[in-house]
Amino acid sequence: MARTPDSRRAHNEFARRPVKEQVKELLAMHTAERRGTIIMILVLCGLSAWVIYEQWLREPDVADLAAIEKEMQAWMAQQDTSDFAAVPVEPFPFDPNTIDRRQWKQLGLTDRQIDGLERYKAKGGRFRTKGDLARMYTIESEQYERLKPFILLPDTLQRTSFVQHERFQRDTARRTWSERGERTFVREPLRKVEVNTADTTMLVALPGIGPSFARGIVKYRESLGGYHSLDQLAEVFVLQDKPDAVARLKEMLVIDTLMVRRIHINACTVEELAAHPYARWRIAKPLIAYRGTHGPFRHVADVKGCALVTEEVFRKLAPYLSVE
Repeated sequence: MARTPDSRRAHNEFARRPVKEQVKELLAMHTAERRGTIIMILVLCGLSAWVIYEQWLREPDVADLAAIEKEMQAWMAQQDTSDFAAVPVEPFPFDPNTIDRRQWKQLGLTDRQIDGLERYKAKGGRFRTKGDLARMYTIESEQYERLKPFILLPDTLQRTSFVQHERFQRDTARRTWSERGERTFVREPLRKVEVNTADTTMLVALPGIGPSFARGIVKYRESLGGYHSLDQLAEVFVLQDKPDAVARLKEMLVIDTLMVRRIHINACTVEELAAHPYARWRIAKPLIAYRGTHGPFRHVADVKGCALVTEEVFRKLAPYLSVE
């Protein structure tokens, strides 16, 4: 928009004034405007000072930290850790599919962790490899690494191969000729294998036994100290859910009970007894304590004087005990 002669004249007059007078004219306000501006400036300065104090100058309130610490202590007191604190952490060889709650606590697990494991097993879950335990969300990685050397499970699952079965069929067959001149195969009698002295190679040579079965049988035999009954094959981890395989094995294996290693119950330590799958710490500690209180056992049956040695425990453990 074009300027009028009056506006151009006023602009020229303003431009010819000194800078100081130009500034004074621009900032010229009446009393109410000046008062409002001053109040606004004071409010802004006060807010700025409060922000600076809260962000950089104000020290933490000690009372707040004490309240937080009090809340943490109250929360920790609500956790049921009394039993856990009373039980020392004592790693031992274990099968996570069979141990009870007390034994989990001996391994250093809390009640909350044990509840998660028991819910998993109650729903039909099973641990088939060591890694299955590591995949449980309740188990911390540090706990798993500490327990891994003691887990009585394979690192990986291997599918049972039946190549050995075919080789056995071929090697034990004998070619003969019938009266009609036809070639036939005659089966030679199967030679049974003594399970307490056989190695994995001898077991794999039997029909239907793959490397996984053979390793499981030998591994459990070493932890037991030898088999005293073929029924114990059903306790081998890789055979626990395979009754047909156990039945076939009973037909191909024999047992020499003289090869069973027995534990001298009057001379063994609690660690030696706890290493046995039928004793563990749950039985070993009170049994050794009973021996210390009542003196040496005269007969193996005397161990039933310990309250935790029930008839079932005695029936399983007695073949592996000796008082001589």
